[in-house]
Amino acid sequence: MQEELHPWNWFAPENSKTLIIGTFPTARKNWSFDFFYPNKANLFWKIIAQILNTELQYISGNPATEERKILLRNLNLAVTDMGKHIIRYENSSLDENLAVIEYMDIFRILDENPTIEKLIFTSSSGKVSAAKWFTEFLASKGIKYRFPAGKNPIRSEMHYNGKNIQLVILYSPSPRAANRISFENLVELYQREILG
Repeated sequence: MQEELHPWNWFAPENSKTLIIGTFPTARKNWSFDFFYPNKANLFWKIIAQILNTELQYISGNPATEERKILLRNLNLAVTDMGKHIIRYENSSLDENLAVIEYMDIFRILDENPTIEKLIFTSSSGKVSAAKWFTEFLASKGIKYRFPAGKNPIRSEMHYNGKNIQLVILYSPSPRAANRISFENLVELYQREILG
């Protein structure tokens, strides 16, 4: 097992309206570039490119990172993960092989980016997920919260700093979860929540 600190914390372009929240980056052995969702098998960036009706030009290195930052800016989309400091078991990228030591401070991200109105969680199933870690983060702040039961997308909201923040759980863009929903449906769901 090994301890890891989140390499990027968060990326929030000016005027971000939506914050995408995952669990923690894949194991470094799977990285194609040094930025969020660096595993080329993950569908996240293909979904984002499709929403913008464009093709990804770069799959590795600095050009890939810069290209993806431009996509996020074009959509007023911020990105982070719930894990800030974790333990990874067996050098595995599976969420169930992660244990959180410290959560990412979502409230700080919201404070520094007051234009954010919606949080999208990319996973909710299993013992470890973005949504579950979010509820544990809230509990660590003395806030009891439970997402409603049901099928994704699950919609809810919370009141923070004088405004309502929409909360949405979508399907994971990971290749492991991709057998539950078609790529076209994934794009449609993410597009509705990001552009809506």
